[in-house]
Amino acid sequence: MEMSKAGKRVMTRRDLMRVAGGSLLGVAGGAVLAACGETETVTQEVIKEVPVETVVTREVIKEVPVQTVVTQEVIKEVPVEKIVVQEAAMLPPLIVGQLNAFTGSLSFFGPIHRNAAALAADHVNRAGGVGGGSMIIISRDTGVNPVQGVEAARAPVEIENAVAIVGALASGVTIPVATSVTVPNQRVQISGASTAPSITVLDDNDFLFRTAPSDAAQGVVLGRLAWEQGFKNVGVMYINNPYGEGLAERFEATFTDLGGSIVDAVPHEDEQPTFASELERATAGGVDALIAISYPGQAQTYVRESLEGGYADKFLFVDGTKSAEMNEAIGWDRLEGTLGTAPGSVDSPQLAAFASAYTDAYAVELPVEPYLAETYDAVAVIALAAAKAGTTTDAVAIRDALRSIANPPGEVVGPGVAGIGRALSLIADGADVNYEGASGAVDFDENGDVFGPIEIWQITGGEIKSTGRFETP
Repeated sequence: MEMSKAGKRVMTRRDLMRVAGGSLLGVAGGAVLAACGETETVTQEVIKEVPVETVVTREVIKEVPVQTVVTQEVIKEVPVEKIVVQEAAMLPPLIVGQLNAFTGSLSFFGPIHRNAAALAADHVNRAGGVGGGSMIIISRDTGVNPVQGVEAARAPVEIENAVAIVGALASGVTIPVATSVTVPNQRVQISGASTAPSITVLDDNDFLFRTAPSDAAQGVVLGRLAWEQGFKNVGVMYINNPYGEGLAERFEATFTDLGGSIVDAVPHEDEQPTFASELERATAGGVDALIAISYPGQAQTYVRESLEGGYADKFLFVDGTKSAEMNEAIGWDRLEGTLGTAPGSVDSPQLAAFASAYTDAYAVELPVEPYLAETYDAVAVIALAAAKAGTTTDAVAIRDALRSIANPPGEVVGPGVAGIGRALSLIADGADVNYEGASGAVDFDENGDVFGPIEIWQITGGEIKSTGRFETP
C-alpha cells in the first residue's frame, strides 16, 4: 500500500495480488470488497459473496470486461460481461380500515367481526400477499353512532392512508361515512352487514359496495313468514335509522298485501332506559306477535319488558336480533320456538372452508351471529381486486377491478389460504377469476349490491339453529 501525492492510500499491484485469494475485506464507510480478478466489479451495494465474474446488487449493472481500480474512497464501477436483472420490487402494504362496533347496541357483534376480517387478511398474507406486500387491517370502533363512525373512518383514510374501508355494521353509520369520508376521498367502501334499501340508490360514484343483500329481500320474506305463522294482527318496533326504517317498510308492505294488519310501527332511539311507551303504542288493543327490528342492545331490553309487562309474548326476530348473547340475557326458555330471518349462506364447500378456518384460528365453532362470512368476503375481494389492478395504493384502480374478480367469467376460486392463493396465482398469470365466497356468490351489480337468499332460523333447545329454509322474494 502506498500514499498518493494527494495523501490518499492507494492499493498497489502487490496489494491487489495479496487479496486475490477470494476472502472478503471490509473497508472504511461500510463498503464490502470482493476478491479482485481481471473482470471483477466491486461496489458498496454488493449484498453477498459471489464468484469473481458475477456482481449481484439491488440495481441493474451493465458489466463488460476491463480493469478495476480500487481505493478506500473511490470505487470505480466498470462494465464486464454479465447483466444482472433487478430483483422484483414488492408492493407497499395493502392498508384497509375496518369500522366495527366494540361499544353500543351492536357490540355483541364487534369482536367476532374483527376476527372474520383478520382471518381474511391472514389468508391473503399466508398466500403471499398482494404483489408481495402484506395486507393490514386497522379496526376502529363506531359505537353504532354516525358522528363517531365518521371520525373513526377519517383516521384510517386521512392518517394511515387506507385504500379501502370494510364496514360499517350499521347502515346508519355506513351511509354518512360514505357521503362524508370514502366517496369524497375516492376510497373503496364495502360493508358486509349494512342492508338498508336506501344504500342501493345512494349517490356514491361507485365507491360503496356491500356483500350482504338488501333488506328489500328480507322484508318480503319476513312479511310472508309472519302471515304463514298465522299472525293476522301485529305490532312493529324498529330502530330509528335507515336499516330499521327500510326493513319495517318492506315488511309492512308485504304483510298488509297478504291481508295482515299492523297496530302501529313504532320507531325507537338507540339508547333508552325503557321502551314502555313505544310498547304501549305498538301493541295497543292486543297483538298476535311483536316484530322486533332492532339491534341486540335495545331488543334485549324491550323484549324483556314486553314479556314482563304482558304487552306481547310472541315475537319474530331479524338479522339484527340474531344474537346468542341477547337471548341468553333474556332467557332462552322464554323465547323457545321463536323464528327469525337473516341473509344466510347455503351450505357449500366455501362456507365449510371458512368455518373450518375460523375454528382453527380461534379455537371456537363459527358463531351463529350474522354477516361473519360477508365480512370475510369483503376483505378477500379487496385483496383480489388490488392484485388484479397491480396496486395497493390506487383506490380507483382497485374499485375498477372489483367486478372483474368477483363476477363471472373466470375460474371459480374461494376462501381459505389455498383458494386465495390459487386466485392470486391466476391473476398473476393474467387469467380471469370468479370469487365465490363463504357467503355465496359475490356478484356485484351496477349499484354495488349482491343478491342472496334469506335464511329462516329458530331458537330451539337453548340455541339458535337454522331451519334449513332459504327463501327469495
